[in-house]
Amino acid sequence: MASPINLSIKAFLPSVSSMTSVAMRSAGSILSSSSSSSTTITAFSNHNRCNNNHQSYQIRNFARPGRRPSPNKRRGRPTTNLGSSTNNGNNGILTNNPPPKQSKKNVLIIGSQGELGKTLVSHFGNQMNWNVIGADVLDPSEDIVEKKGMKDYIPLPLDGSVADLSVALYRGVSNYLSPNSSSNNIKKSASLDAIVCASGGWMGDVDKFDFQHAIEDNELLEDIDLEEEYIRESSEVCEHMMNVNYYPIVAGGMIGQRFLKGGGLDNGGNLNNGLFVIIGASAALSPTPGMMGYGAAKAASHHYLQSYGPSASEENGSTSVGVLPLMLDTPANRAMLGGDGNDDDRYSKMVKPIHIANEIGEWIKNPHLRPHSGSL
Repeated sequence: MASPINLSIKAFLPSVSSMTSVAMRSAGSILSSSSSSSTTITAFSNHNRCNNNHQSYQIRNFARPGRRPSPNKRRGRPTTNLGSSTNNGNNGILTNNPPPKQSKKNVLIIGSQGELGKTLVSHFGNQMNWNVIGADVLDPSEDIVEKKGMKDYIPLPLDGSVADLSVALYRGVSNYLSPNSSSNNIKKSASLDAIVCASGGWMGDVDKFDFQHAIEDNELLEDIDLEEEYIRESSEVCEHMMNVNYYPIVAGGMIGQRFLKGGGLDNGGNLNNGLFVIIGASAALSPTPGMMGYGAAKAASHHYLQSYGPSASEENGSTSVGVLPLMLDTPANRAMLGGDGNDDDRYSKMVKPIHIANEIGEWIKNPHLRPHSGSL
């Protein structure tokens, strides 16, 4: 798994007495996995991106008293304002003034009680000091609210329809952004910097042979129609997979259309548009025998993101990205794999939630590092 690479090059320019430092940063893309309070299995894909157009350059000149002016100044050439240095009106000389202070980010985490969701809440709220709004069907623990930076929490209906989820999210976000206003009078300037849909879950298809034997071995179920019950159980698996893997993404997209920050520049002149991130699965890029319900829900999520991304980017300038995961390194997933402990080689191939949080955090802070809108 690729991680961002930091490279520092220092050189002394013969014509300028000041030191010039060039900091180059290349963007990496980590592909993450979905998370839920139940057992979650996701497949993986690893895309590494390195684009020279995404590199960030900073050049600072430090003026020293008594020094001769630079050749550029003697020849009357205008001095370019690069990086965080600012032209304060001193005859075009750059000074090392600090960049403008950025306001706190507002981030909505859908599925905040899963392993990945908790990590996102902790990283964004505690480490980044951002305003995090959690949303889940499970109530948050006091540890999350008090110690890990969750500013607000939106309870979601259990097994609710996509309409129920969307309305619950809309009301919760509205109340947070404009607590003293009615839904009809919310300030248009009130917005979210990012929406991350970390909800998800896995269930395999019902095995017909095992199901029939389980029914036959239970004397209390002798009068049950085996075929009817098999059809019912199989359908419920598909329905549940849509509930936990697809509906939250559609609901998050609806909220993004209204509340995600549109394209524009911040106080420092940097691009500052909203970000919508979903968790997909590379297994759903091909047939998924044995887990058709899961695969169908994830494939629907992919299609939604790929369709939503370009249209949202055109309408309000926001960016929508789907990440395709390896199995998350969680206690539940380790228990499912089995193994003899931390030395099991399979564990080393799991994605750690904090790596996903770090990458999404970089996308939120630095929009120029993001993949193009609608990409998986």
